[in-house]
Amino acid sequence: MRVKRGFKARQRRKKVLKLAKGFRGGRSKLFRT
Repeated sequence: MRVKRGFKARQRRKKVLKLAKGFRGGRSKLFRT
């Protein structure tokens, strides 16, 4: 379990995951901008 390295990054992704949940398909690489 690598949570120490991706702990802060996971919280930032949680906000993006909420946005990606709406368009989770071919745009999965778009929410990375």
